[in-house]
This record gives sequence, C-alpha cells and structure tokens, in this order.
Amino acid sequence: MENYDLGLITSLEHGMASGIILGTQEPFSIKIKPNAAGSLSMYMVVAINDDHTDFFYQD
Repeated sequence: MENYDLGLITSLEHGMASGIILGTQEPFSIKIKPNAAGSLSMYMVVAINDDHTDFFYQD
C-alpha cells in the first residue's frame, strides 16, 4: 500500500465526505464515489492518499 494519512469523517453531505486528518487536525473534503456511498459513515476512520484528494478503497 502507498503512503497514506488517517482521517476521521465528520460530515457526509451532497456526495462529499468531510473531516479532519488525525494527528494534524487538517481539514479534508473528498467527493464520494457513487459505488462507495453506502459503505461510509460518520465518525469512521478512513485511509486517505497523501494529497488528501481520495480515499483508499478496498477491492
């Protein structure tokens, strides 16, 4: 797996997941892929790529 950061989702609205990067408190906002929308939930810890533009999705 590539380098990644861990994020905490604090909002799921309008096809976007927003939250903070754990350890730095940096905010993120990532567009949710339609096929993954049902698998994300509030206060879920997720792996995010280094530039904070996408999640790591399990195949």
